[in-house]
Amino acid sequence: MSEVETEELRRILYRIAGEASGFLRDMACTGEATRRVKGETFRADLASEEYIVDALRSEGLKVKIVSEESGVIDTGNDYIVLVDPLDGSRNYVNCIPWSSVSIAILPGDAKSLAETLAGVVAPIFYGDPLSFSTSSCYKGSVRIPPPESSERFLYVYVEHPEAAVRLAEIIDILGRGFKVRSLGSAALEVAYVAIGRGTAFIDLRPKLRNIDIAAAAGLASRCGATLAGPGGTLDSIGVSGVERIGPIAVFSKNVSESLVDDIVRGPLSSAGHSSLL
Repeated sequence: MSEVETEELRRILYRIAGEASGFLRDMACTGEATRRVKGETFRADLASEEYIVDALRSEGLKVKIVSEESGVIDTGNDYIVLVDPLDGSRNYVNCIPWSSVSIAILPGDAKSLAETLAGVVAPIFYGDPLSFSTSSCYKGSVRIPPPESSERFLYVYVEHPEAAVRLAEIIDILGRGFKVRSLGSAALEVAYVAIGRGTAFIDLRPKLRNIDIAAAAGLASRCGATLAGPGGTLDSIGVSGVERIGPIAVFSKNVSESLVDDIVRGPLSSAGHSSLL
């Protein structure tokens, strides 16, 4: 597919994600938005998904949609679209302004995230959408180069004591002097690492799914960052349905390959084994 075609796909997703985030912003902190529908799903999650699905169909795209709330919506085979209609829903329903909408598009016969053509991560409350095509990264409508340096932030997620031990080992390898954050929207935090607003995103839980980071991981790859984990590379993450991808990390381009290898072979791999227990 040509660069012109993937740029057009990026513009379509950019518009849809921006509209969905605006829709959610208007709904925020209302009783209807925060009404629990089932399990961990709130009305806002479903409303955003419905909005995105309708918008994709209105573009005339023949797409197979893989989304958090409905699983697989099989309406066409030209493209696969991975959607997280509301990442950070717990923040959202508690009026904490850190959440996002993310959408990634791939060829209809794609097998992994490595084949992503374009995507967008759109903050709901403030900040420009971050997007990419096969050749460029964008902040808002402006192309941005890979960052020359990154803020010394680590965005981290752990649940169990043994995972905290693995995290301490990772910090020892990276070196001291980092500020640790856990903000509640994995897509936004991976996207921030991609554009230099963090050194690494580290999730040592067995919870993360492909849809949670599909667009953000594509952005990170285009901006020169590295996704790694126990089997966690872009070409090892499937796209045919919602699937868990386990412990994973994304490192800015400023982290050397040797340090990434040490972390993957050591504490990240150990966290992957312990998460299966």
